[in-house]
Amino acid sequence: MEIRIIETKENPLLGRKEIYFEVIHEGEPTPSRKDVKGKLVAMLDLNPETTVIQYIRSYFGSKVSKGYAKAYESKERMMYIEPEYILKRDGLIQEQEE
Repeated sequence: MEIRIIETKENPLLGRKEIYFEVIHEGEPTPSRKDVKGKLVAMLDLNPETTVIQYIRSYFGSKVSKGYAKAYESKERMMYIEPEYILKRDGLIQEQEE
């Protein structure tokens, strides 16, 4: 699996960095969010506690998936802005049992 950064934008209003990327996974299935996040965090020297993967889209018959991630300045800002389902999906909060 190889990750190629397409575009990185600073968003000072929301206190985050927005990252568009491609994942090249020749001869492999689409990588998991956890694997992609781990590699992205290592490549860009980000904090895994304040980084979320918004989406990874794979296309039938293609060896390339496209994705979008957001790296926040602080955990408080991330918790305020990000929807709960995104935080659950990325494993940053636990699902409450009733």
